[in-house]
Amino acid sequence: MNAAHIEAMLRGAVLDEAFPGAAYAYGTAETVEHGEVGHLTYSRDTAVTCDNTYWDLASVSKVIGVTTLAMKWVVLGRLNLDQPVSEVIPEFGVRNKEAITMRQLLLHESGLIPFRRYHETISRPSDVIEAILAEPLQYRPGTQSQYSDLSMIVLGLVLEKIAGEKLPALLETEVFSPLGMTSTSFISGHPAAPTSRVEPWRRDIHRMRGVEHEGEYIQGEVHDPTAFLLGGVAGHAGLFSTLGDVTRFAQAMLRGEIVKPEVQAMFTTVASDLSTRALGWDTKDPVNSSAGRKFGRKSYGHTGYTGTSIWIDPDAKIFAVLLSNRVHPSEENGNIVTVRPRFHDAVMEYLVLNPPEVVAPETEPAAN
Repeated sequence: MNAAHIEAMLRGAVLDEAFPGAAYAYGTAETVEHGEVGHLTYSRDTAVTCDNTYWDLASVSKVIGVTTLAMKWVVLGRLNLDQPVSEVIPEFGVRNKEAITMRQLLLHESGLIPFRRYHETISRPSDVIEAILAEPLQYRPGTQSQYSDLSMIVLGLVLEKIAGEKLPALLETEVFSPLGMTSTSFISGHPAAPTSRVEPWRRDIHRMRGVEHEGEYIQGEVHDPTAFLLGGVAGHAGLFSTLGDVTRFAQAMLRGEIVKPEVQAMFTTVASDLSTRALGWDTKDPVNSSAGRKFGRKSYGHTGYTGTSIWIDPDAKIFAVLLSNRVHPSEENGNIVTVRPRFHDAVMEYLVLNPPEVVAPETEPAAN
């Protein structure tokens, strides 16, 4: 296995229509190899992917965003993981949710439903938040683990309430700027890889907000419907970023630059008997994992619905990032499920034999 084989495999994935294009990086805390394959769409008339392509991170936003901020605030004493959410947001403490803790939100053991189609009945952000806070329990907290977007949305609201600031400013000041992630934000401000076709309900809400959506596809706007309803800013999705910035984040985790090692280990190690979940992060399932078979058991990472992923192996001291727009032109395409483990197996096999010795890609966008 060598670097050319990894690129060839991903080019093959483009031909198999797992995604129209992708950017990828892998390496150690100090070194990285990276590349890009394909175009922004399946038409060769569109731009090719590059270092500075902006990608809708989808649920990778959960770990790069609110989870990292929560991790920093635990160190600072600003966030108590065992505090009930209702002590910070009293409106949440209804329908037997009074005792749900911050820890249970991060572990996806809160009892909240995974997802609700709010976009079919609600259009105003304030109404969405009111509906989320009033949600009934699906199961008794701490007795099951069900991955829930709502849990991370609520955590984002908690962090905003504690700070008295909105997530974009909080994450920029406390996470992105200190790490030099100059191309990561909720509103990219730059052309991004297109995702799915614009749905009729999305066009309707645009019109209600006084905007006429142009174009056939969602581009530069969050794909996730609930995040869209919330104005593109939420704890579970909404961040846009580039390969360079996500690589920079992965290397900072490997170097232990964000928080002291014991706190980082607490957030990235299995923390419950109910699942493979850590605090905000997922860890490697021993049977079926997007990290493949060769990443170590202590590996932690996260995937995003749009076709993004980040995995870090703290024992081997390596990382792998794969960013794509697999939902273009349709989110019904699930071929990336087989590509991810093959990519990570190939990366591990190559890095064990050939540690990279090149510098990380720049994070600044190319000049227009």
